[in-house]
Amino acid sequence: MEKIMLYIVGLFFIVGIIDYILGNKFKLGYGIENGIKSMGSLALSMVGILSITPIISDLLSKYVLSVFNKSLLDPSIISSSLIAVDMGGFKIAEAIGGSADIIYFSGILISSILGCTISFTIPLALGIIDEKHMDIFCNGILCGIITIPIGLFIGGILLKISLIEIVVSLLPIIIISILLIIGLYKIPSKMVIYFKRLAKGIFIIGLIGLGLQGLNSIVGISLVNNLLPLEEAITIVGKIAIFLAGSNVMLEVIKRFFSKQIITLERKLHINSDSVAALIGSLASAVIIFTDFDKLDNRGKVLCSAFSVSGAYVLGGQLAYVVAEAKEIALIYILVKLISGFLAILLALKVIKNDI
Repeated sequence: MEKIMLYIVGLFFIVGIIDYILGNKFKLGYGIENGIKSMGSLALSMVGILSITPIISDLLSKYVLSVFNKSLLDPSIISSSLIAVDMGGFKIAEAIGGSADIIYFSGILISSILGCTISFTIPLALGIIDEKHMDIFCNGILCGIITIPIGLFIGGILLKISLIEIVVSLLPIIIISILLIIGLYKIPSKMVIYFKRLAKGIFIIGLIGLGLQGLNSIVGISLVNNLLPLEEAITIVGKIAIFLAGSNVMLEVIKRFFSKQIITLERKLHINSDSVAALIGSLASAVIIFTDFDKLDNRGKVLCSAFSVSGAYVLGGQLAYVVAEAKEIALIYILVKLISGFLAILLALKVIKNDI
């Protein structure tokens, strides 16, 4: 099934390339161009952090693993809850995790949902959206966070992890989720500061890693011995950019082909066209939600924010990373993120009812 999905994206990539050769006659080549152009920004944010994941893993192995030796809880659960899958979450889980299934559960599923939400989506949104929209944004994010354990539980079942392991693994997720909910509800202004600091810290760590790679690559000076080879980091980024290009074309075709259904969706959800466009666009990246937040109506703001926690990036850069690193569970990854995302929308609809 995973191969079928890859063939589909590959087909759209070729379609986009052909259109690009023809001078963007059908405006599909822009998806290819934007995908390939993303390589620069991806490299800036990813190469450094990927480069030093072996060092982080060694530190965790040395100072943290001993705490979990007599525990049923896998140490990768904690790290994956805080770091996005493509920002080192999977690589760290791979280094310190136990069985392959648990590594996939934490390094792919948890890291792509909760880890991404904490380390990327929330800091991104807080840095973009206007202060006046903060309450609406938080309402949506809370709905998204609440449904995370349900989606992850389903993911654990699909990975054939034992019930006791799933329950134990979900306990810290539930605790972290509860703390996030309390924080966003009780002290939203302070949470803004905390998340911005976290995002800044991760970015600085990534830049340090990039600096170490640059020094090693340009002048041959190696200040640390355990950097991920530059070629490996660049290869990952390149694969993501190429996959993202194909995914861009696919999403554009979907939007055109299902235009009537999209209009129906507007009516069903009682949201404006910009909100629907942002919701669909978030399948590739949540950035579109928050850069266009002012254009969304209030219901759309809540629904899109809720969906962004789990559903965002499912067909974008994250999927590209998963395909590059663990394509055997790509389908499970998609199912879990979409299930959690749609549950978040349903909860948001239940919460807002006719209040917004």
